[in-house]
Amino acid sequence: MNKHALLCSLGLAIALIAPGSSAQTDAGSPGPAEADALTDKARQLYDEGLAALNRSRWAEAHASFLAAWRIKRHYQIASNLGVAELRLGKHRDAAEHLSWYLREAPAERTAQRQRAEALLKEALAKVATITATTVPEGAEVTVDGVVIGRTPLPLPVFLDPGRHVIGAELGGYKPGQEQIEPAAGDAIGVALHLVRSDAEAPAAAVPATAGPRAASEAGLAKLPDAAMEPPAARSWVPVVVLGAASVVGLGVGVGMTVASNDAAAEKDERKQGILREGGQCVDPASAFVERCKALRSAGSRADTFANGARVAFIASGALAAAAVTYVLWPHADAKASRTVLPEVRADGAGLIVSGAF
Repeated sequence: MNKHALLCSLGLAIALIAPGSSAQTDAGSPGPAEADALTDKARQLYDEGLAALNRSRWAEAHASFLAAWRIKRHYQIASNLGVAELRLGKHRDAAEHLSWYLREAPAERTAQRQRAEALLKEALAKVATITATTVPEGAEVTVDGVVIGRTPLPLPVFLDPGRHVIGAELGGYKPGQEQIEPAAGDAIGVALHLVRSDAEAPAAAVPATAGPRAASEAGLAKLPDAAMEPPAARSWVPVVVLGAASVVGLGVGVGMTVASNDAAAEKDERKQGILREGGQCVDPASAFVERCKALRSAGSRADTFANGARVAFIASGALAAAAVTYVLWPHADAKASRTVLPEVRADGAGLIVSGAF
């Protein structure tokens, strides 16, 4: 293939993706640097993929683009590969490659990037988006035993809904892992705090029959001989107030969740109606403009209610945590050593309690 033919084929790129599919994510004639970036074999496979994509042969197009991608990671290959994967229902792979395209494609490709963002949003609705971090950075991260890279990871991790195990390993540190079970459309963060392998183990507990000398030899403070005085009575009014507020927050969260589900159902119904009549909303025909606006409005309401429900649930958890903290927090004259710290995260709230009781 001569250079002129190459520029023509790359110039058509995604603009020639199946007529009426509204799946295009890239277009415009590439410069000589982009053409030279592809090897002869990758260029041949890329052209074969475009030909299959234009005939809506998604499986053939996917095979050709994937083979080209393994030879050369180029943003034009990534965009077309993501389109083929989306049409085949490979939403996780599509999210990965469309995200890669948006990271690498030139900023001046404004229209193409907007189309890619719309397609990525479609893929993200079917998968979970995980932002994995480690403390310290530089750890090797695995998902279900498969290595995905070292932190900081350049892109989020996209997972199919269901149970997964996120692990991390770093030389000189004990391996860490966390089990998650996200749903489709979830976006959560997973932070793994690794502990050094040479960290000192906690001191062994002294048997109840051991005397003061045994406690001293074990490096523990001598236990007082006198019995602990009972703590003074405390008011339960704050507990009742915080508990009631937590219940209200929970109720608000449930109500917003129901509203979000209703809006999401309306969105799906409108989308299916448009698709049944041969329409689409990426670049809609005049007959579908208003219906697409209603579709986007339903989606926006679903997202707004979902975000509101998330905030309400987190607030409810924080209020409940505050009530428990008040109960467990020691009096000034208490002899027991306790530390109670509330913990609020994006996916919930809780308490960290340590010490002797």
